[in-house]
Amino acid sequence: MTSAYESDPIFQTNPLQVLNLVTRIQSREIALPDFQRDFVWDSTRTAELLGSIMSRYPVGTLLFWEQGEGQAFASRSFDGAPSSSNNPPSILVLDGQQRLTSLYQALTGSGDERYFINVDEFVDIPSRRVREVPDVDFEKAIFSMPAAGKAGRRYQAPMPSQLPIAEVHKFDEWLDDYADSIGNNPELSLTAREAKSLYREMRDKYISPLKTYGLPILTLPSSTSMDAVCTIFETLNRTGKPLGPFELLTARFFPQGVNLRDLWDEAEANHRTLKEFRIDPYNVLQAICLRVRGSAQRSDVLKKLTGDDIKAHWESATAGFAGVIDMIQSDCGVISQKWLPYGMILTPMAAVWDKQKELKPLERSQALRRLQQFFWASTFTTNYDQGANSQMGADYSRLTKWITTGEGEAPEVIDELQINASTLRTASVRRKALYSGLICLLVKNKAADFHTGQSMTATRALEAESHHIFPKAYLAKQQSPESSELMLNRSLIDGETNRIIASHAPSVYIEKMKTAYGEQRLADVLASHAIANQQANGLLNDDYSTFLDERLEIVIQLIEEATGKTIQRDVTR
Repeated sequence: MTSAYESDPIFQTNPLQVLNLVTRIQSREIALPDFQRDFVWDSTRTAELLGSIMSRYPVGTLLFWEQGEGQAFASRSFDGAPSSSNNPPSILVLDGQQRLTSLYQALTGSGDERYFINVDEFVDIPSRRVREVPDVDFEKAIFSMPAAGKAGRRYQAPMPSQLPIAEVHKFDEWLDDYADSIGNNPELSLTAREAKSLYREMRDKYISPLKTYGLPILTLPSSTSMDAVCTIFETLNRTGKPLGPFELLTARFFPQGVNLRDLWDEAEANHRTLKEFRIDPYNVLQAICLRVRGSAQRSDVLKKLTGDDIKAHWESATAGFAGVIDMIQSDCGVISQKWLPYGMILTPMAAVWDKQKELKPLERSQALRRLQQFFWASTFTTNYDQGANSQMGADYSRLTKWITTGEGEAPEVIDELQINASTLRTASVRRKALYSGLICLLVKNKAADFHTGQSMTATRALEAESHHIFPKAYLAKQQSPESSELMLNRSLIDGETNRIIASHAPSVYIEKMKTAYGEQRLADVLASHAIANQQANGLLNDDYSTFLDERLEIVIQLIEEATGKTIQRDVTR
């Protein structure tokens, strides 16, 4: 009977000696998955790693992944290692590429640098002893030089006391010559025999670990799911560029003649908005999975997508993202990625984009309006705050028929707009979807430039920032009980106007605006920003709470117009 406290053997752990690892990398028994990033360590970090190993200090655990029979997973050799092999690797390195590449290149004399040991830094000749680790200056003891020009040419050390690390296996031969040179130096008062004894002790303490040091290895079995491998990668790469499902599938589909990297480069070249809106290529794979499997869950993308699915749908899916972005830019006021309420919302829309293109012009116009209605409803319902993958699947299953015919079940956000006036009244700028949705509504409403009164073109809108209408400093002086960071207190205001506003009361800068371009134009400018323009309004009277209530009503009307739904007005502060 197994104890509840016994370990579950999910993976194997055992150390492997440096020399063993180098040999297996050389034979390509150990390789890298094709999705791994490139080798980036500089010579300083490599020297530090060598010093740690020579000191027998811990250098971290390596993570390997066994490759089973017929596991078609694209791989590549370590930098500097032979690239050809008759057999696929039996091990792929998931974590430890930088360390293993550094060790391989240093110990085989490959790569752009050659590494050396200044052996005299490890011994104290006057006292006839080998120095302890804290007494060794490793910055002097280990150094590198650029590789020699001709491949295969032996790189000579600058001085007799400097041993190439790639030749540590010839240490005893090297020592014969070096001990003789020391024994012939009368200033050292050291015989060749004494020198050999001293440097052999140094060899056992510092040189031997370069061959025998055991690096701890954690090995995942070949049965480990790609979903699990993906999660591990995302965990390991929190501080760097994350490696996720797209990289894993890039490696998986490569043997099938599908190069996802090239496909993505081509897609970004053909549709510049994909880069401008920072579309993740994994979202394209999710859109394809929605089409062919009805799911955007990571496990389904990893397990169920095939190379044939990619070939059949890649081009139309990427065009779908570009088409959706063009629509929300021109018709929904999403002028840049910064103001996109949800990135995930584009995926189900891109997945169904090709459906509306098959319709006649008038029918297509209705389908586009339904897609826009879906966009606005999802934004203000905040449906994509949690469980976005599940939400995409649910929305896609209903969107396809609903946008093309108006029949069938509409997405739930269309039938049940779960938002009320109270939520909008109290929402702060931290509610990104609501806040971004408001800004997009203002752009759609052709918000005019506060300073000049001119209509805000796409260029001006891009240059404008979201600033306070009631200045934060002014409200602080008034000790207002209402937060200055409510989204209803923000609008697109250019930097010059914001400097003019400074900490003044609204009535002060509004009067300047009226003087500049007249009362009627002032009313039009304020209306374009969803601000009440009656003479006795909260803005002109510096009444913050009244201003918020008045603006709330106008914003609600804009949302109702965009979503086609009525919002409850039971405001509770």
